[in-house]
Amino acid sequence: MTTRHTPGPWEVAYQDSNGQSVIKAEHIEVATCWHHCVGSIEKEMHANARLIAAAPELLDACMAMLEWDDREQDHAVDFNARMELCRAAFNKARAAIAKARGAQ
Repeated sequence: MTTRHTPGPWEVAYQDSNGQSVIKAEHIEVATCWHHCVGSIEKEMHANARLIAAAPELLDACMAMLEWDDREQDHAVDFNARMELCRAAFNKARAAIAKARGAQ
C-alpha cells in the first residue's frame, strides 16, 4: 500500500529556546510545534511534538491490527500464524505508544 504522507520514521529533531519543537523525517521537516508560554503549556507542546512524531508508527500498528483481523476472519490460515501476526501488531502498538509518550 502506498501512502501520501512523508514516510516514517519521524522524530522530534530538536527543541529550541525560541519555543519550538521540529519534527523531521530524515532531512525533511514534517511539522513544527510552537509555544509562547512557559510551564505546563511548554510541556504540553513537547508532548504534542512526540505524538506527531509517533504518527507513522501508530498508523503502522493500526494497519497491522487490521491485517491480523482480516486473517482472523480467514480460518484457513494456521492458528500459530494468526497469533504471530497478532503479537507483532501488539508489539508495534506498544512501541508507537511508548514513542508518543516519550518513553523510548
